[in-house]
Amino acid sequence: MDGLRALAALSVFAVHYNQMVGLEFTLGPFDLATLMANGDHGVSLFFSLSAFLLGLPFWRAIISGNPNPKIKTYVYRRLSRILPAYYFLLTILIVWGQLWKIPGAKIDIFSHYLFIFNFTDFTIYSISPQFWTLAVELQFYFLLPLFFLGIKRLQFNTHTLIAISLLILTSCCLQYAVLNGFNKVIPWPFQPWLNWIRPYGAVLNFSLLATLPHFLFGLCAGFFYIRMTLDNNKSHLFIIHSKKIFWIGLILILTLLSTGWEDTISWSYNPYSFPLIPILIIILILAVAFSPSKKNRLESPIPKKTGMISYGIYLYHYPCLMFLEYLMRQKALDVTHHWFLFGITSFLVTLFMATGSYYIIEKPVLRLVRRK
Repeated sequence: MDGLRALAALSVFAVHYNQMVGLEFTLGPFDLATLMANGDHGVSLFFSLSAFLLGLPFWRAIISGNPNPKIKTYVYRRLSRILPAYYFLLTILIVWGQLWKIPGAKIDIFSHYLFIFNFTDFTIYSISPQFWTLAVELQFYFLLPLFFLGIKRLQFNTHTLIAISLLILTSCCLQYAVLNGFNKVIPWPFQPWLNWIRPYGAVLNFSLLATLPHFLFGLCAGFFYIRMTLDNNKSHLFIIHSKKIFWIGLILILTLLSTGWEDTISWSYNPYSFPLIPILIIILILAVAFSPSKKNRLESPIPKKTGMISYGIYLYHYPCLMFLEYLMRQKALDVTHHWFLFGITSFLVTLFMATGSYYIIEKPVLRLVRRK
């Protein structure tokens, strides 16, 4: 799945890059600016892929009748994957920007260390806007074992799929009720000039509740994967056609996201063109999962190594873009005119930071935790 991780990380890089340079190119219905702006759908891919992979040991435990994976081990591994590189970058940004000198910034700093900064509008994007997904991801990590604790009582059949579908429908209805239930700005009680929650704001649009269907779709993908591996005929059929399914799904996604057509058939109360694009994403995941490695282009060295450091790419790309934009401005170089130089330089610096982070911070910590 490293190739899919690379695809997700690079698409998010494209979003923030084009927000700064504003590239425009159209060819018939194709619009480059629309495609790059919709690169944020890489977040949906990250969410679904995470749920798919994390759910597989739990699905296998249900099939075999064994106990669920040890929660202690699960929690240690999840925290060791997210926290070290995140805390490293967060601390650098806080020290570099001397954020503690800003009046009222203590709540912002502490909420970022505690992963609760996505509960207020004035903190969700404050230090670095891409961080918000990590808070949602970590909150889902703690929700996942509870989900399987409830689902384990069901037999691994259609009833399980119905239960997940009902959860998706319930979360969508709750999100609709929440978005329409807030019709006034709620100020932060300790500093009234700051917005705590505002109608249709970031807190409501990108909460765990709003993004939960994307995680649940990933769990559905895990269900179908395990189900098909139990049926040799179905899995064999999917293996044979996995390459065609992948490319058809990817072309459909790129077509929809480059033309804006997905907006006309999307549920506006959930992010990332729900439900069509998330459905196509789990088709991609299944196609890659069943694809023989020799025929899978995503298993070639460059996508695989890029996916290996994808967490670092996601973490460091925005600070790198901002820092290089600042340096170019100091040299009187406009990034909109020097978009190619800015893009290549910022991408190479991001790769350098992500690679260093993986080998110096992430991999040693993961190895240590797994050993113990």
